[in-house]
Amino acid sequence: MAVAKWAAPGTRSSNFAGSPSAFNSLANGSESAVVTYDNSSNRNLYGAVTLKLGSITPAAGGYVTLRITLYDGTDTADKAAGDIYSATLLSGASAKVVIFPMVRIYPFSLRFSLINNSGVTLASSGNEIYLTPYNEDVS
Repeated sequence: MAVAKWAAPGTRSSNFAGSPSAFNSLANGSESAVVTYDNSSNRNLYGAVTLKLGSITPAAGGYVTLRITLYDGTDTADKAAGDIYSATLLSGASAKVVIFPMVRIYPFSLRFSLINNSGVTLASSGNEIYLTPYNEDVS
């Protein structure tokens, strides 16, 4: 009988937030412009998405939401059709790191956007996003 296990994770991507970052100075209650991660060649199944935010002091219960939409080579899906992942931010004044450990990724060019519900405007710099891909190994 074959056993499914996690394969070794791939190499973490470079920061694909753009330059300047699409997340810089993002107002509370707003959604960022999209940033692109192309999975059409590698066709990985999952990714751990690391979001690094510059120093902020979130309101109590503040959180961020990561939205992923697809581009199939011709059309980009409406944002309402995308997958969403949310994470609560720690309180206190400091840079924040959020890792979404199991984000489903698809064999297309993906569009990531960030929805800021932290209670404050995001920092004007220091905002980054990375993806570490991984798969399953069946042997």
